[in-house]
Amino acid sequence: MKKSVFNRLSVLLLFLMLGVSSWGAQKVGNRYQGSAPSLNGRIYVLTCYISETGWTDTEVEEYNALIQEAEDWLVTQAANYGKEVSFVNGTAGIKTPLLFDDIVSGNGVGNEPVNLVSKVMKKMGYKNGVEYLSWLNDTIDCDACIVMMAANKPGRGYSMAYKDSYDSKMYFLEGTILYTSYPGGQANCAAGIAHEMCHLFGAEDLYATFLQSEENEARARELFPDDIMLRVSYDINELKIDKLTAWLVGLTDEMEDWYTSFLYE
Repeated sequence: MKKSVFNRLSVLLLFLMLGVSSWGAQKVGNRYQGSAPSLNGRIYVLTCYISETGWTDTEVEEYNALIQEAEDWLVTQAANYGKEVSFVNGTAGIKTPLLFDDIVSGNGVGNEPVNLVSKVMKKMGYKNGVEYLSWLNDTIDCDACIVMMAANKPGRGYSMAYKDSYDSKMYFLEGTILYTSYPGGQANCAAGIAHEMCHLFGAEDLYATFLQSEENEARARELFPDDIMLRVSYDINELKIDKLTAWLVGLTDEMEDWYTSFLYE
């Protein structure tokens, strides 16, 4: 029997027809929404190697190693909260390149394109992410699905998380775009990948951004100095999923009322 992400998809489509938008879980921000409702259970990760010129075998091998390191770390973090998480990995764009004329480099100011998952799905031969999930439902038994679009160029990664108010056909399948290096030239790292993955499960940035306040960053540095959503490190084992982020990604139901003061909306 297929599990939650696909059951949620079926319920979502029914609710859209009936004009209903909620199915019970406490939803704030991106928590318990979309194809990656929480960091729990068996999670399918589709890594799409997108490019303007193609990937080399060495580039793919190196990036796969970073993804594996990020996933292993997430498994360990989940276990710290008594949750069992496993990842099933698939790839696209290796044998048949997923080529784009111009891949936008993320810049962290909020004007990046957010329809990239839909564009990649079409290049793979699907009408949209919902059709892809329907195919996956007949193929893989899992609780969640995320798409990671890896681009072999510099850029600042960002995630495309779903909220129930969004167009489900375009955005229900959640994804992130990642780059092989940062704008300054430093190589990407497993912590950067894990950070973006956490966004898809419901986490929010704890450092100051165009959405997050400087006041909240200062509070986070006092309360959660090693949280993956506050900072990254080339040694991912210096970091952790602290209690606020653990609540947001569904690793715990324990929360304090003041947690919501860190949310964007």
